[in-house]
Amino acid sequence: MDTPLSGLLQAAWVKRENLRAFTNAIRIVNGYGDGLDGLVLEQHDQHFVAQVFEERWLDEQEALVHFVRGLGAKYFVIKDRTQSASSRAEDLLTRVWIDGLSSTMVEEHGVKFSVDMKDTLNTGLFLDMRANRRRVASLAKARKVLNLFAYTCAFGLHCRKQGAASVVNVDVSRKALDRARVNYELNGVLPEKNEFIRADAVEYLERGVKKDNRFNMIILDPPSFARFEGKTFVVKKDLPQVVALCIKLLEPDGVLFVATNHSEMIHSHLQSIIKTAAKGRKVNDIQCLGQDTDFEGSGFMAESCLTAVLARL
Repeated sequence: MDTPLSGLLQAAWVKRENLRAFTNAIRIVNGYGDGLDGLVLEQHDQHFVAQVFEERWLDEQEALVHFVRGLGAKYFVIKDRTQSASSRAEDLLTRVWIDGLSSTMVEEHGVKFSVDMKDTLNTGLFLDMRANRRRVASLAKARKVLNLFAYTCAFGLHCRKQGAASVVNVDVSRKALDRARVNYELNGVLPEKNEFIRADAVEYLERGVKKDNRFNMIILDPPSFARFEGKTFVVKKDLPQVVALCIKLLEPDGVLFVATNHSEMIHSHLQSIIKTAAKGRKVNDIQCLGQDTDFEGSGFMAESCLTAVLARL
């Protein structure tokens, strides 16, 4: 039986039709942008995950199950991110409605990734960065690439597939880097000896400045907040210092990509950070980027915002 909710879900599904030509990992519902405030629904091949930010959606779980079953779902989990839920990702309240293997493989623009619907908050691939990965990787051919806060190394893998001379992926999480190795293997890409570095990104940059390491492209996509070995990283406070270190390692006519999901960061602020950090070095070109097209209403809700800049220096 059709209901207002089923109509909105179907409209959101149809709206993303053009993306299915090159990916099977799509954000079907992006809250406010689809008239469904407080609800996020993603497809990862035949696996689906919903995130609930408003309690009213907890009463609509069976309707959501009915919808994804109609799409051929083999696995479906709902994650409770309301005020009553724990703020710690590892304690996230979840309910699996369609049970099976929680992991699967997805593909975007011919690149394959392993994802897991039940792995705390994130599946292993940030869908909002899809277009940015393709844009950045298109500039990577024959460049030495540094990928900081690399997570499962989706940017690095795209760059390798586009002919980067070398890639160094840096992240503090051993688990994330292990998952990155699986992604490389899925794509038949053999990593170089020092392609995966488990380290604090800021410390890696500081060592790089001392050793005069140089790169032709640097990708910087830090979390809004992180804690590692007693130290904290707060993007609002620490990003200018990190950008300045990146520029010191960037060869002339190098490419710098900087992104943040911090809701208070706007493009003009990010551009200002880069120009100030350049300290007289000419910024030849600067482009403002954001979330991919399936993130309807991006910037109008805390759970869907991305400010990114691609610069040549």
